[in-house]
Amino acid sequence: MTTQRQLVEAYRNVFLHSPEGQTILKDMMKASGLFQVTGIRSNEELQHLEGARDIVRRIIGFLGLSDEQIFKIAIGEVIDE
Repeated sequence: MTTQRQLVEAYRNVFLHSPEGQTILKDMMKASGLFQVTGIRSNEELQHLEGARDIVRRIIGFLGLSDEQIFKIAIGEVIDE
């Protein structure tokens, strides 16, 4: 059984220890509209966006990123731990 610590380390290995992982996280932030106002959309679209945002927020939570680190990834800067 995977422990919480192992899970956090796995997320960090995937998303922080490589520029490619940070590129994927940036794309997920953009695709989910994490930093955008939702606007007027159908219920189905809203549910999809909120689900995607929840996943991105879960990943960010596992990574324990600061607001500054999140912003740097969002604009395409590679961060160091």
